[in-house]
Amino acid sequence: MLFKERLNNNYDFLRLFAALCIIYTHSYGLVSKYKEEPLVRLTNNRLDFAFLGLSIFFSISGYLITKSALNSPSFKNYIWKRFLRIQPMLILVCFLSVFLLGPIFSTLPFKEYFSNIGTYTYFRNIMPLFGIQFTLPQVFTNNIAENGVNGSLWTLIIEERLYLLIGILFLFKNYSKHFMLGLILTLNILYFLHFIVFDGSLIKYLNGGNVFYALIFLNSSAYYLLKTPFLKLSISYLFYTFLISVLIVSFYVIPEKPIQVLLIPLLVLAFAHLKGITNNTGQYGDFTYGIYAFSFPIQQMLISYSLDNNIPGRIFFLTLIITFPIAILTWHLIEKRMVEYKELLQ
Repeated sequence: MLFKERLNNNYDFLRLFAALCIIYTHSYGLVSKYKEEPLVRLTNNRLDFAFLGLSIFFSISGYLITKSALNSPSFKNYIWKRFLRIQPMLILVCFLSVFLLGPIFSTLPFKEYFSNIGTYTYFRNIMPLFGIQFTLPQVFTNNIAENGVNGSLWTLIIEERLYLLIGILFLFKNYSKHFMLGLILTLNILYFLHFIVFDGSLIKYLNGGNVFYALIFLNSSAYYLLKTPFLKLSISYLFYTFLISVLIVSFYVIPEKPIQVLLIPLLVLAFAHLKGITNNTGQYGDFTYGIYAFSFPIQQMLISYSLDNNIPGRIFFLTLIITFPIAILTWHLIEKRMVEYKELLQ
């Protein structure tokens, strides 16, 4: 996204807010205090802040990735840009996890840790498209809730597979938009029937969070393909009131998921196009990916160091203090520089 474009919308603000939401929920969940998370208590276990964050991420991603695909000269260029956005940071995160974090926090002797095959299979996380490995040998085994090194990376499995699906736009040329819209419509109808008609028993796989967030991504893609006038919708208070009201009511009247996958992207994307002071959030850079990639391991390290003093609020603020400088540094040293090579492959 060009710098002038960056200061003309709320994408950076929303991504930053989303990352903070996810870190906040993890601060509770990783010390087995999930039920004490404020939004969980307020909504009687219906929502948590991580749900808000992930919904925002997938809404924005579906919209912007589709825009990128349609504006790319070729499938090769499109995939190359996706690689530059995701993989360089993952390479750094994996190397730091294996060669720095692992030896320090593993209960295995140094030599035994580096002779364990599980140490090196962790590098599969560089390409989440094919699945990821959450653990390193005997690392964080004494942590309170789990021993995963970077649990946040599961979302990249969905993201990268959806990137390939969006690549269909390059295969059918003049008919690609219609084909994609037809596919997305079919998936939504199936999802609706699964929950509304069959009470979640038609295809068990559809009950999972993976499908839910994938549909948010794909519906956002559809809104781009349909050229939804978000600039006009973003200034309508009636529009926001209607969407929020329907979303709230859906929790209590009907199965909410088929409604959420349609309306959450509308709400997020409308706000993303709203003009205001929050448009300036990204004026110094987009640090969201760095925050997202490093926060989970840092939280696990903090928990490992202070097993007897793990207060969620304390973990949250310490994570931010440590993660933000890292994210700023990696933005300038890695992410920002990768943009320079995006037209290398045409």
